[in-house]
Amino acid sequence: MSRIGFKTKVVGLLALFLVALLVAFSLWTLDSQRQSTEAGILSQSRMLATEMEAVWEFVSVNQRTINYASDGAYEYKGLHCAIAGKSVASLFSRQSDESIRFTSLTPRNASNAPDWFEREALAHFAASSDTEYYGFDTSGDTPRFRYVRAMPVTEHCVECHGGPAGELDPTGAPKEGLAIGEVAGGMSVSIPTEAHFQAMGRSILRNILFFLGIVACLAVAIYAALSKMVSRPLLRLGESLRHVDRNPSDHIQLEPVSALYASRETDDLFERFNAMSDRLTRLYRDLEGQVRDRTNQLASANAQLQEQSCQLAAINERLKRESQYKSDFLAIVSHELRTPLTSILAFTELMEQEVPAGNERVRRQLDEVARNAQTLLEMVSNILETARIQAGSERLNIELVELSDVLGMVEASMRPLAAKRRIDLRVDFGEGVPLLSSDWEKLRRIVSNLVSNAIKFTDPGGWVRVDVGVADEGGTVLIVVSDNGIGIPPDKHSLVFERFTQENMSTVRSYGGSGLGLSLVRDLCRMLGGEVRLESEPGKGSAFTVSLPTAGPPACQVGDGAAKGDGTSFRGSDGG
Repeated sequence: MSRIGFKTKVVGLLALFLVALLVAFSLWTLDSQRQSTEAGILSQSRMLATEMEAVWEFVSVNQRTINYASDGAYEYKGLHCAIAGKSVASLFSRQSDESIRFTSLTPRNASNAPDWFEREALAHFAASSDTEYYGFDTSGDTPRFRYVRAMPVTEHCVECHGGPAGELDPTGAPKEGLAIGEVAGGMSVSIPTEAHFQAMGRSILRNILFFLGIVACLAVAIYAALSKMVSRPLLRLGESLRHVDRNPSDHIQLEPVSALYASRETDDLFERFNAMSDRLTRLYRDLEGQVRDRTNQLASANAQLQEQSCQLAAINERLKRESQYKSDFLAIVSHELRTPLTSILAFTELMEQEVPAGNERVRRQLDEVARNAQTLLEMVSNILETARIQAGSERLNIELVELSDVLGMVEASMRPLAAKRRIDLRVDFGEGVPLLSSDWEKLRRIVSNLVSNAIKFTDPGGWVRVDVGVADEGGTVLIVVSDNGIGIPPDKHSLVFERFTQENMSTVRSYGGSGLGLSLVRDLCRMLGGEVRLESEPGKGSAFTVSLPTAGPPACQVGDGAAKGDGTSFRGSDGG
């Protein structure tokens, strides 16, 4: 924000303008006075030269009268134009500050020899048709104005300065042989300039002082007009605006400026301010009422929100309890189902041992019972594991795992199922796969669920592959379970990892399943510090890629029951 007032700025700009105008006026006055002074001195010089020419001409014209007696006899009196002119000039120079002299490049008297300025003038006359030469001379003690006028040869001059050259003239001096019109010499006038320039300075000073007086009067008049017509009304308006800013509810009205100092602009400005003040007062009063209404509405809405918050808290608490009941129920039911299923599998195995070797029909029936019981046991295990993960009670048992053992066990358990569905199951274990610091059982469940899922959704005659490799320079192990089954649309990829979700209900009817397998795979991969990705298109099969760190899961994911540090163990081919 500017700290300089409007009046100060206007006065400052006006002062700058007036100073510039004064400088311009001073320069113009100085130049015009100098030209006027020079013209006056030049005019004075010309007048003196003209007067001396008149004396010279008078003597020349009357030379015959002077030299002849009344009886007609010639008698040279020793008085001619040159002597008369020089004598008058000498008398004039002694009685005034100005000086007049006659000079020539070939003077008959050494005292008439030209100085440097007169030589320049005579040379200028010889080279041009000019008859006068002048300028200022500051070479001496006193500055002077120098003026030289050319003196051409006339018919009265040839008697003494004409031809033939060398012949003696009436004064006894040899003639120069000059023709009429040639420059015989010059008349030199010298005028001191100090008095003239002092007068010029006084004149300039008077002009500047007069101009300053006019400027000062104008400045005072403009300053007073600005104060009365602009500055004071603006100050009143500013004070009123500050009052409105401090007390917006007050009704302020500006009195109009007196008719002497009023202008259309200030009257319009004051009228607009008064109209704005009226509108602001009305708006402020309306706003106070609106604020009261909104405050009451907000208080009512806040009370409703608080009541709803209490209701939501109660509902949330009930949902938590119901979720806990669900998890507990699933865990209890799954746990209770495992015991009879285990018994069924055990009794089926015993019964198979008692079946005679030739009774293939009964053996196939017992195999079917065992297979379905095993499938049901896997589903129950998935449900139980999911419930433990949701409840946060699932723990990791970290140990050094030989991944080939895990894949071998999964292949052994899944090959009968694949053979029954006429599906080619292959396991390809790449080179350089290191030991994993992981949970052996969790790895088995991940691979088992993926292979089981692939076999389930692959038509007879298809294939399922399990490929194991490394990435990130051995820091990550990749397990890829791929098939050429029915595939999954891209827009369903994220849904298959949700609990109790399959692509559509026709899939459930055609292939069965609980919808927990892939969800459990994702949760177990995250617990082990890895992830699972899906690549699939309908009719082209699916590929699930599990990536796990060889160093094990982060410490924050290792449960209280995890074996770490000195408790690390190694599970070999006989582990399970």
